[in-house]
Amino acid sequence: MNTYTLLYLYDSKARRILLALKKRGFGEGKWNGIGGRVEEGETVEDAAVREAQEEARVEVSPDTLVRRGSIRFSFENRPELDRDVHIFFTEEWKGEPIETGEMRPRWHDAARLPYEEMWIADKDWLPKMLAGKVIAGRVRLSGSGDRILDMEIKDSV
Repeated sequence: MNTYTLLYLYDSKARRILLALKKRGFGEGKWNGIGGRVEEGETVEDAAVREAQEEARVEVSPDTLVRRGSIRFSFENRPELDRDVHIFFTEEWKGEPIETGEMRPRWHDAARLPYEEMWIADKDWLPKMLAGKVIAGRVRLSGSGDRILDMEIKDSV
């Protein structure tokens, strides 16, 4: 199982969250947080910081990351896509997010996220995190990722 990170820049005063439109590869055409695979020798925090720089050109310090949970995603008949995703929020970063070859970032009102253009399960767990909860879960999706086959999301202790 591959390990990945997902990071959301969050402005709690304005109640807005940064999502980025994936321009190529896995998840192309979907709005998501920024993140990616944890490389050999990296911690999940180091990977989240690196991905923020690579995908949105913002600087994030590892000590500002707030762990909001983890979810194991699996895909029917596509084990190469399976991943453990560690999810973080931060309210501190340097720089204004800019478009890169992989992602087009845009701020969204946290109360009106484009769930119809996101991964199908996001609407089931992201609102919990936005409410301040820490979660743990698993999501089993169809091979194309467009249907939830099984899901368990719970508050983490």
